[in-house]
Amino acid sequence: MMNKSQVILFLIILLFFTACEEQIFPLDDGSPPLLVVEGVIEGGEMPTPPVVLLTRSLRFTSDGRQQSLDDLFVHDALVTVSDGSQVVTLEEICWDDLSEDQQKLVSENFGSRYDSIGVNLCVYADVNQEMLGEIGKTYTLNIQADDQELSAETTIPPHVPIDSVYYQNRSGDNSPEYFDLIAKISDVENRPDFYRYFTSTNGDFFDAPLASVGDDLLFDGQEFEFPLTEGETWTDPPADPQDYGFFYVGDSITLKWCNLDETHFNFWSTLEFNFFNQGPFGSYTRIDSNIEGGLGVWGGYSVSYYTGVVE
Repeated sequence: MMNKSQVILFLIILLFFTACEEQIFPLDDGSPPLLVVEGVIEGGEMPTPPVVLLTRSLRFTSDGRQQSLDDLFVHDALVTVSDGSQVVTLEEICWDDLSEDQQKLVSENFGSRYDSIGVNLCVYADVNQEMLGEIGKTYTLNIQADDQELSAETTIPPHVPIDSVYYQNRSGDNSPEYFDLIAKISDVENRPDFYRYFTSTNGDFFDAPLASVGDDLLFDGQEFEFPLTEGETWTDPPADPQDYGFFYVGDSITLKWCNLDETHFNFWSTLEFNFFNQGPFGSYTRIDSNIEGGLGVWGGYSVSYYTGVVE
C-alpha cells in the first residue's frame, strides 16, 4: 500500500510521461531486445526528483499483438542517480500498486487516460524525494537489469525565462474564438541554448506539440518573438486538422517552458524529425541517444511556468 506522498509523486510521474510516447527503433532480425530508457529530472521553479521509465525494445518487424504491453516493462532493476555528492536508489512503482481509492483519485485529477488503457504502468522514482533537480548540476544515471548495465549523464542547464506572453487572434480568417499564443524571450549571447515546451489546457495533462524543441542558432543573443502551438499527444490529433495548435477563448492555459542540454535536445529533435519524415517516400532517421548500452534518453530540464486565460 502506498502512502499519501507516494500517491502525489505518482501523479507527478503521470505528467512526465503523458506527452512522451515510446517509439519503435528498427533492429536487425535476430538482435536481442535492448533496454529503452526515458528518464527525467527537473530544476527551476518547481524542482522534481528523478523518474525513469524502463522498457524493452521491439524488433521493427515484430507484431506487437504477440506480446502484452505489460511484458515490455522491466521489473526488479537496480536504478541509481548520482549528483556527484549524493546517490539515490529509485524505487519501482506500478499502477497496480495503488488501491482502488488511490486509482480513482488519479483518474479524477487527470481524466481516464490511464485507468482505461489496461496497462500496468511501472516507473522507477525517488519516492522519498531525497534528490530534487538543481540548475547547473550534472546527474549520472546507472541501471542494472536483464544482465545489462546502462549509464547516462545529463546537466540541468541555466534557464532563459520568457519575458512576456500574450494571445493574438488567429489571422487569415473570421474565427474570433481561435487564438495564437505569442511568447518573447531575451536569448543569452554567445551561449548555445536549447528549448522545449509543453502546454496544459484547463488543468489537464501537460502535452508537447509535435514540434516541441528548438535552438538559438538563428537568434543568439537577441530578443525574439515567436508563436507557440497547443500541445498534442502523438496518437490523439485534433479531429479537424485546421484546429491544430490553436487556443480557444475562455480556456486557462499553463505554459511549461524548459531549457535542456544539447544531447537531450538532440534526442527530441531527431525523434520529431523522424515523425514528420514518414510515408512511402520517407527515410528512417536514427534517433540520437545518450544512453550507453541501451536506447532512449536521460534528460534534465530547467523549468518555469506561465498561466493565463485566453481572451
